[in-house]
Amino acid sequence: MTPASLATDQPSAADPLAACLDPAATLVVAEAALGAQALRQVAALARAVDVTLALRGPGASALAAEFGCAVAGPAEPVTPPSGPALKVRDIRLHRIALPLTDLYVSSMYLTDTQARTLVEIRTEQGLTGWGESHATALPKLQALAKTWIGRDLSRDLPALRRSFGRIGFDNRDGRNALSAFAGLELASWDLRAQAADAPLYRLLGHAGPPRPMPVACPLPAAVPGRKIDRTELAAHMADLGNTARVAELAAGFKARFGINAFKYKSAGNTPAWDLAALTALRRTLGPEARLRFDPNAAYSTHDALSLCRQLDPLGLEFFEDPADGLEGLARLSAHLKTPFATNMCIIAPEHLIAAHRRGLHATVLGDVFLWGGVQGLGNMALAARAMGHRPAVHSFYESGVVTAANCHIALAFGMDSPHPMDCGYPGLAADLGAPFTVQDGHIHCPDGPGLGFTPQPAQLAALASAEPILIS
Repeated sequence: MTPASLATDQPSAADPLAACLDPAATLVVAEAALGAQALRQVAALARAVDVTLALRGPGASALAAEFGCAVAGPAEPVTPPSGPALKVRDIRLHRIALPLTDLYVSSMYLTDTQARTLVEIRTEQGLTGWGESHATALPKLQALAKTWIGRDLSRDLPALRRSFGRIGFDNRDGRNALSAFAGLELASWDLRAQAADAPLYRLLGHAGPPRPMPVACPLPAAVPGRKIDRTELAAHMADLGNTARVAELAAGFKARFGINAFKYKSAGNTPAWDLAALTALRRTLGPEARLRFDPNAAYSTHDALSLCRQLDPLGLEFFEDPADGLEGLARLSAHLKTPFATNMCIIAPEHLIAAHRRGLHATVLGDVFLWGGVQGLGNMALAARAMGHRPAVHSFYESGVVTAANCHIALAFGMDSPHPMDCGYPGLAADLGAPFTVQDGHIHCPDGPGLGFTPQPAQLAALASAEPILIS
């Protein structure tokens, strides 16, 4: 394997990160002597802003091969990574429905279950890796999985990544295609870490022991106590006294798990309900609680400004997607003191630089699905920090497979600080394997090889919504 060679007499940048952010730049040359850690961030930023990165100096070829960039001058052949082969024998896709402890009420969803597709990759060497994808991604996942049969994941994963959605226009299936690739890629990382007999966070660069990580738990907009439709929900929410139930639910999570960080999900029905609910949460949980407001852009920018001005005195951790689009968030931020977060407006590398140029520096809540896998999410974290954003982990109600992955990724890329990582795990009524330890508001990362979490056959069968699909 030989990285691309680029003939250029352009001098090496004194500050490669700043050079990447120059709007006129198309090529940035960096010295290999900067070291792997610094160059990893430069490479992630260069990809995000669509700048060609070329490395120069001793060791440039090996680093260029690792980070997928070019060499300024002649490139030397690089020996592929050693290690056992991980040739894909077959792939099973398991359709499951995760039950929730409470009805999930938001502006987007009204459900007591969460549908997912689990990806099980089995190798000819006898190892099994697990990933997860959105249920809606199944058709794309089936098609993509067929192209992975027979591939050696210990060596071919970079090529598989490059061949998927080579340019943004190639990915015409949007989030479903990214989620499909992410499910396969996550299972591959699980396999690679198992083959190395190391926890995934070790392969991703975390050298120290795992630390317990603070979590933020999602809260439904209302707690009617049973499954209802939108018409019944409107009647329930007409009585602002019912907002006390949301605060009681949060108090229950705090008593059971020690959690004191919560994401309140607005249904977008009326600003009066949201103000009453968050006021009740602040009163019940106290001033130390971290509270987030997330209406999933249910309000117009004008209405969101009026509501957020009333919420500003509550001292929330951030407003998450109070309006739709980067322009809406940027306009709101000029009038409010509470910080902003998003997992709907900044969901691709080009959005990072667009927000930066607009002067919006937000908490970017990323997940493995929308960022196309473990490496995509890690690159987002590196590039976001270089632009002044704050990367953090987004979560909904995933199985233990992605809960484990989130822990490993947060450890490796420091995505549990300054904001606790999203975690829907406490809201699951059942899961696929051994329970996670959530104590004093912190979750403990599995420390076994790979993800350290394996779905158990009996629990997988109990949560199955259809027969597995075998691809071989």
